[in-house]
Amino acid sequence: MKINAKQVIQLRRSRSWSQVQLAEHTGLNLRTIQRIENEGVASMRSSKALAAAFDVEVDLLSEYEEPIQYEFKVVEIEFDTRIALDFNKPLASELNAVLNKHGQAGWKLAQVISPDKIMGAYAVPDNKLLVIMQREVLA
Repeated sequence: MKINAKQVIQLRRSRSWSQVQLAEHTGLNLRTIQRIENEGVASMRSSKALAAAFDVEVDLLSEYEEPIQYEFKVVEIEFDTRIALDFNKPLASELNAVLNKHGQAGWKLAQVISPDKIMGAYAVPDNKLLVIMQREVLA
């Protein structure tokens, strides 16, 4: 799990402990303490041992990462099924231009669906590609 290495170092120093002393108080290996302080990653067992040694809750040591939120949009692009998707053909450069235009606004390509892969209620005309774009929602 991700752990707040700065918090671990600050708690250790507030007690005037060396890494060796922290290892003794936690029952962990010195190398484990060094790795936790350098990389900010610890097993649940190590996190619990640190929390017990510092007399704090495990949550105080953990580094919460906000999950990334995405928004999506669908772009329909004219598509001539008689033209093969070859990067040397005009269609590919046209497709690149459309994707790059959206890319400049922060959108990234998530998926391209061709008409022959679309069935039922989601059917679109044979002359269109569905391009699903995504971008990170900034809080």
